[in-house]
Amino acid sequence: MPQTLRVILLLLLATTTLFAQKKKRRSSSRKKKAPVTVVSQGIFPLKVSKNGRYLTDKHNRPFLLNADAGWNLLAKLKLEEAKVYLSARNAQQFNTVFVQLLPTEPDDANAYGQFPFASKGDFSNPNEKYFQYVEEVVRYASHLQIVVALAPAWLGCCKTNWDEVQRKNGTDKCRTYGAYLGRRFNKFSNILWVMGGDRDPQQEEIVQRAMAEGIKAEAPHHLMTYHAASSHSSTDVAGKEAWLDFSMIYTYFRGKTGTWTMEMPQVYEASLSEHNKNPRKVFILGESQYEDEKDGNAQVIRRQAYWSLLSGGSGHCYGSSVADFGDDWRQKIQLRGAQDMELYFKIFSGLPWYLFRPDTTDEVLVEGRGTYGNDDYGIVSVLPNNRMAAIYIPTSRTLKVNVGKINGTNIRALWINPQTNKRFIGGYFKPQGIRELTPPTLDEDWLLLLGNVGRK
Repeated sequence: MPQTLRVILLLLLATTTLFAQKKKRRSSSRKKKAPVTVVSQGIFPLKVSKNGRYLTDKHNRPFLLNADAGWNLLAKLKLEEAKVYLSARNAQQFNTVFVQLLPTEPDDANAYGQFPFASKGDFSNPNEKYFQYVEEVVRYASHLQIVVALAPAWLGCCKTNWDEVQRKNGTDKCRTYGAYLGRRFNKFSNILWVMGGDRDPQQEEIVQRAMAEGIKAEAPHHLMTYHAASSHSSTDVAGKEAWLDFSMIYTYFRGKTGTWTMEMPQVYEASLSEHNKNPRKVFILGESQYEDEKDGNAQVIRRQAYWSLLSGGSGHCYGSSVADFGDDWRQKIQLRGAQDMELYFKIFSGLPWYLFRPDTTDEVLVEGRGTYGNDDYGIVSVLPNNRMAAIYIPTSRTLKVNVGKINGTNIRALWINPQTNKRFIGGYFKPQGIRELTPPTLDEDWLLLLGNVGRK
């Protein structure tokens, strides 16, 4: 076939195909739109385990929530910047980010100059462009398999925030707003909802309930919790609410300056209290000391995470000034505490953390626990079959351990450095009597695992 004729035939074929495609598009545009399908697949949505003790993915595999406080992400960053932040946290093994859906104050706009409502503070009149941007961020997080924990209207502890606006809107508009959010985001399976916001519900209880019920009616597969005031948990203030799926504890430590009470319980105190409640709900450490604020450092960050998990928790949220997204947020992403949380996640992902039960007796750790209420208190957690015990000590010391309480034929003591994930064998013992165990170096904190390793 001559080359000229070949070219003519190819052009005719392309023209015919293009015409057919256009005709098909015109025909399909006259049909009803297909139902919206769930955007994110993979491991979501999250669920509560059948025994009510921890979170799971959609395949019922335990989900260790390793979150970062990114509260002002949607207000301060444009989409490309948000992608940088999410990608960086993903690389550091964070699988969840906590975000305020609305700007901090009702008079604020986002980085594009968009306000969340077409009429200022009117929950019944959402701004399409604002929430479209939120969708793009959630969609990118879904691509990275990151959960976005959204606070729909932050109450706030100290400024105006959205407290007064919610009360002015009233229950009907708050319910309508909640239903709008549920419908809009129900196609995403990587979402949690965080009601409240640094405040215990008082006169806001009715409007918060209406908003939560509106969301739940349209997105029943999204789990929901409540962010109470510091030193309180979700079950302290909203434990009877039907929409409360899991609890969040929020505390610092005794004697912390600048808080409303100097008797703030330690993280392990609040965790053990939550663990012992009946009925018991899954709980996480939702907020505590931030790394680079006053009194904070990487060691404080580590002990909060280890304390909460070994006291019966299902994960925790790391905090730093990144949450405000100031000019130096890209540098602050590399703070030491964030790197330590990457190691924390790797260490516990290799352990049956979801089976551990806190042990506050002196049966396993006979001496060396430290003082209850102080920063040096050691947490002990054991498996139900007693074939393994985990002991976290915030400060180094010699421990006296009754290895006879560990079931097995040969017990191994393994020291893990939370700052490096390096492991050191502390010895092999028959499950008899009390042993003195000293960490390899006397600097800061250590995790000790005692477990049966069979014959040796």
